[in-house]
Amino acid sequence: MRGKKIHLFIFLLILTTSVYPHPGQKRIILTFLGDIMAHTVNYVMSDYNSIYDRVEDLLKEDALTFANLESPVDSTRQYSTYPKFNIGTEYVQAAVDAGIEVFSLANNHAYDYGQEGLFQTLRSMARIEKIADHKIYYSGIRGNLMASFEPVEINIKGLRIGFLAVTQMTNVWQKYNHHYVHVVDYNNAQAKEALLGAVRKFSTKYDLFILSYHGGVEYALKPDPGKVRFFHQLLEAGVHIVYGHHPHVLQPFRLVNVEGKNRLIIFSAGNFISGMTWRMAPSDYENPIAFTGDSALLVVEISFTNREEYLQASVDAVRPVLITNVKNEKGELVVDTFLRLLEQNLSEEWSDFYRSRYRIMEALIHD
Repeated sequence: MRGKKIHLFIFLLILTTSVYPHPGQKRIILTFLGDIMAHTVNYVMSDYNSIYDRVEDLLKEDALTFANLESPVDSTRQYSTYPKFNIGTEYVQAAVDAGIEVFSLANNHAYDYGQEGLFQTLRSMARIEKIADHKIYYSGIRGNLMASFEPVEINIKGLRIGFLAVTQMTNVWQKYNHHYVHVVDYNNAQAKEALLGAVRKFSTKYDLFILSYHGGVEYALKPDPGKVRFFHQLLEAGVHIVYGHHPHVLQPFRLVNVEGKNRLIIFSAGNFISGMTWRMAPSDYENPIAFTGDSALLVVEISFTNREEYLQASVDAVRPVLITNVKNEKGELVVDTFLRLLEQNLSEEWSDFYRSRYRIMEALIHD
């Protein structure tokens, strides 16, 4: 019961800040998730919707929810796991049904099955969009080389939001992969400067500009200096929120003041769902692999103030809701909040495990 009261409090807080903005302001709530992975233990589940059941109410209380979809979506192939992923439309449909509207498709696994796998991903996303009960958006790959990598425009609550997804690399090297996947390595000075120049042009067209970037050092709990510099440069070029992922572990977020308004860097949103902690035991609470199963829903509150003929965006607050991958009654990995878990009647050893992990993640996210 106490867990339900906590969730109700979060809903009321979001609702209050959304419905009663300050005079002269618009206000919006966005939620950012980590990687949606599909290891074998994830895709052999009997019902993919159960992945989201325990957090779906949170995902539907905002204006938009963002996630990185780390796999081709090709229903003509069988599901497959690391090192070359593939999923069917049913796996993505469950995410859409749970309230996820915006997908980054630019990541190191986007080209796992070459051009045909990428084309099938675009076809699959178009089919899902047609039957979805809400509009969905995606960025980061293209099927037409005549089309440039430009932001997807999202019109919601009277606001124009631009969303652009980029990856540092792809795992499968083929002659044309960089033509179809939006690849920009921040260690490549020429490519980096070209992206920053494009951002300066794009960002002026939107009330809010969000750039999703898949890169950095895997399993590092803090971002490398090169990524830190690059993400700050993106803010200075006009990005309001840099949404980072790829390390598979959560890294601290950072609010940065640019010209008197707060902008946000999410260095890494970690994993939302994966099979990486499948074999975890209660004694593994200090095992580094445990960080791949723990993450956060980053609930971001943004206000927009009228200034002459345009709106100025400012990130007012970031509320992390700590989550973890846990086995349900069927022994399947699903997503749950730590606060809800800690209210459950778990065994003493698993209660101690989640209590310890919660303290560790609290310290990490607020570092």
